[in-house]
Amino acid sequence: MKIQNTVRVANSRRRGFTLIELLVVISIIATLAALILPGIQGARSSARNLQCVNNIRNIGTAAMNFASQNGGRLPRLSGDTTYTDTTVTPNVTYQYGWPVALLSVLDNAALQRLLLEDFNTGTQTHGTLFATQIAVFSCPDDDTAFQIDGQISYVANAGYAAEGNGNGQWGISENHAILAAGTGHDFNNINWRDNYTIGSDESKRISQSTGVFWRDTGSDRSIVTLDYVSNNDGQTQTLMLSENTDAGEWSRPFVQDIGFALQVPVDGSGLPGAVPGSATQNDRGFGRGDDAGSSNPERALAMIEDYGLASFSAGDSKISADRPSGSQAWRPSSNHVGGNVNVFYCDGHAGSLNASMDQGVYARLMTPAGTKYGQNVLRDTNF
Repeated sequence: MKIQNTVRVANSRRRGFTLIELLVVISIIATLAALILPGIQGARSSARNLQCVNNIRNIGTAAMNFASQNGGRLPRLSGDTTYTDTTVTPNVTYQYGWPVALLSVLDNAALQRLLLEDFNTGTQTHGTLFATQIAVFSCPDDDTAFQIDGQISYVANAGYAAEGNGNGQWGISENHAILAAGTGHDFNNINWRDNYTIGSDESKRISQSTGVFWRDTGSDRSIVTLDYVSNNDGQTQTLMLSENTDAGEWSRPFVQDIGFALQVPVDGSGLPGAVPGSATQNDRGFGRGDDAGSSNPERALAMIEDYGLASFSAGDSKISADRPSGSQAWRPSSNHVGGNVNVFYCDGHAGSLNASMDQGVYARLMTPAGTKYGQNVLRDTNF
């Protein structure tokens, strides 16, 4: 008798997710994504800001290397490098600003060499060269400059400026040619409204005590060097560079493109100082008293202290202030969280300035020798 073993194989039926289980899984994934994505975005933002800090540190280090090769003198705001346009008669010589002066110490010596060739003899047109993207010149958070032809995110400390002294919202048109005294913002063109005549040696010394980067005017040379800063307010408390989302082209020599300045109100509606309503360009100025004299002219730069730090307003020059309609703004600004800006100091360290910081303190951080003319000493550099 043959015995057969019967093996039954159970047919297993695959069971899928129920709708409730699927919804639970989706909710878990959504929760995890909600927890993780902000961290990823925060990490990306931190990385962009770190790159921005590294850029300004590299530019500042290049400026210090330039100074070490030039007796402690930092690059001029404009005029260290020039080129000549021989296609016009008479020939015209144009100035470049400090960014072009630093190209050779920023590993861009070849570009600088071509930029300095005569307009009519270069192997590439100047217009083509001006469109070059230079990575170290643009902050990844600056949507007006990052990966955009010829733009720059970083600007140099150009000191105090009287209203009406410059370009854009400050009034005076600056042409592209070499700038002479009396045309635009320079240390020979600020009226301090004290016992010193505009353009006098003392007036020019006061002006240069408010900023670090200046263009020479005729035979007048800037007195500001790193040693000058060190021997006065100190390198750790003097700004050299900042960010500005309203900066322009790195190839241009104008303050509104490559510099930041403190616009001091002079129209009588703000502090300090006031000028007559009929003031012309050369009458514009600020300080104590007027041209006829002052009881204490040496304290012209102490105007901010006189009115009290809490009362001082930097107006359109305030850190990350709104941009005036239809013009560039000469103030530090950024697209970072809270409008805080990265800065570089004359001693070689980088830091950040809070957009809501005391404006009087910010005004003192700009001056390399403000204490010489009555400003108080800054004791804290954590801003």
